[in-house]
Amino acid sequence: VLFVLVVAWTTDTASYIGGRAFGGPKFAPTISPKKTWSGFAVGTATPILVGVGFAYYLGNTSPVALALVAFVLALACQMGDLLESALKRSLGIKDMGQLIPGHGGFFDRIDSLLLAAVVASLIATRDLVYPGVGLLIW
Repeated sequence: VLFVLVVAWTTDTASYIGGRAFGGPKFAPTISPKKTWSGFAVGTATPILVGVGFAYYLGNTSPVALALVAFVLALACQMGDLLESALKRSLGIKDMGQLIPGHGGFFDRIDSLLLAAVVASLIATRDLVYPGVGLLIW
């Protein structure tokens, strides 16, 4: 669970920082007008470091394989964020709630995590008895 959370947090944070720092062309202007290709690239690549770090911490898994898992989860995070933005656009609203002012609501805080959790659980089914092993040990 911690691995999926850290990947999602890293993806969101790195996307924001990369987009603000480098700017550039918009990624999906009709769905989410502030997202840039640079934010997408930085946000998708940075979690690879999380995968490598977890692999070295665990000690009995491949850093390359876990970096690839982190990359796939980061892509799921990006798509989850875009899906939530598309849902907001289709409903004609800017924010899904006011629970956290300036953050688009609670759903906007977990949109990336939701799809990443689904993808992580699918990967974890490699070992139904020990799903953590199915996700983290390669």
